[in-house]
Amino acid sequence: MNRKLSQFSRLTLCVLFNLISVTAIEEALSDKGFKLGYSNRAIAQTAEEQIARRVYKKASPAVVTVKDGKGHGSGFVVSQDGLIITNAHVVQGSPSVVTVEFKDGKQLPADVIGFAKGGLDLAVLKIHRQKNLQTVALATEGSTEVADRVFAIGSPLDPEFKDTFTIGNITRINKSDGVIQHNAPVYGGNSGGPLLNSKAEVIGVNTSIIGATGKLNTGMNFAIPVSDLRSFIAAARKGDLSPVPTELQSKQREFINISLNGQVINGKLTRENRFFDLYIFQGKAGKKVVIEMISKNMNPALGLYQITETPQGNQRTKIAQNDDKGAGDFNSFIATTLPVDGIYVIEAKSSAGGQSGDYSLRGIVEP
Repeated sequence: MNRKLSQFSRLTLCVLFNLISVTAIEEALSDKGFKLGYSNRAIAQTAEEQIARRVYKKASPAVVTVKDGKGHGSGFVVSQDGLIITNAHVVQGSPSVVTVEFKDGKQLPADVIGFAKGGLDLAVLKIHRQKNLQTVALATEGSTEVADRVFAIGSPLDPEFKDTFTIGNITRINKSDGVIQHNAPVYGGNSGGPLLNSKAEVIGVNTSIIGATGKLNTGMNFAIPVSDLRSFIAAARKGDLSPVPTELQSKQREFINISLNGQVINGKLTRENRFFDLYIFQGKAGKKVVIEMISKNMNPALGLYQITETPQGNQRTKIAQNDDKGAGDFNSFIATTLPVDGIYVIEAKSSAGGQSGDYSLRGIVEP
């Protein structure tokens, strides 16, 4: 009996030791697996960071802030001798020479060479006497897909925020025109800056945003595709440019007649109207007009232009513009005397360009 109990005890101890050993091994393997998984995540994170750093390091020296004394936007260098791409609305109404500021703080004058035809929101600038400027490469057409990682560089909100780098993904590509929708955070001031792929190649030009305010970006951001950009650069090299922005010309059939009688008109800027409305009226020389644009969910801006018919098409001359009524009042207000009899157009948009929102517009002619 004692021998049987002894054998049973030894058997029990063996089973217990085996169970303890298995548990210890399982715990060790589990701990090792956890550490391995953590290590893999850390490696993946590091790889993503390395890609982002390479993109920023390679592209940022070629990205500039475009300043005209009244506002700013972004742009990027596409040739070593000084061709710079930006949005037409960034230099719309600007003098013929603007200032471009590089990442390192260097500032150079740049001529506004011309604008894209057909209503495309692109313009080309030229810095003279340059030979070795750093440039960004253009991506191959059709190389982008939904979910691709994208990167944006520019000067959001204020020139002091130049060289801001953000990351996101392509969320949609419009099948009809190739416009890229993405969620890399961009704001007013990013307009004209590059949207880049993981190779630091330009896949688009950041142009507009939906539902953005100074403190919020909804992730509905849009970029002109590289296919349009390539065509525009080719046209620019041939001198096939418009001397004025063509967005206004392309919208003539959508002019809204306005009577400057004090009536309040309610409007809304959306992607469908390309984030601006155009109001047309017949003006008389010497008459003082007062125009006011008010909005609670965007920073409104007004432009007043005289339209003249020429053999080359309708040309416009800037009469006045405003994006802030006064200190602390971000509504827009114009009071000016019309120089000649003729047709005038009021452009109602946001000061940053490409912002959506509701607004009210009112205009009067003072006796």
